[in-house]
Amino acid sequence: MANSEGPVLLSGQKTVAAAGTAEPLVAASRRVKSVVIIAKGGNTNRVYVGAADVASSTNDGLGAGESATISAVGWLDLAEIYLDVGVNGEGVDFYAVKA
Repeated sequence: MANSEGPVLLSGQKTVAAAGTAEPLVAASRRVKSVVIIAKGGNTNRVYVGAADVASSTNDGLGAGESATISAVGWLDLAEIYLDVGVNGEGVDFYAVKA
C-alpha cells in the first residue's frame, strides 16, 4: 500500500554566501526526526554547524566530505540549525527523515 502522506525523506543543499555570517540550513520551518549534514566534497575549508551563534570558534567544524548526524526524541526544526563557513560560497548537502 502506498504512503498517502507523501515521502518521509527530505534532501537538500545549502550554500553559505559569506564566511563569518551564520545562515539557517533552510529558510522556512521544517520539522524532522533526524538529519545528516555532509560538507560538500569540493569545499576547501570547514563548515561549522550549530545554533544561531555558530562560528569557527564554537566547534571544530566539518571538513570536505565529513558528516554530522543530529537526532531528536520528538522532532527538530531544520530552520533552527545554522551553518557558517570558512570560505565564501561553500556549504553542505543534507538528508532528513520527516517528523
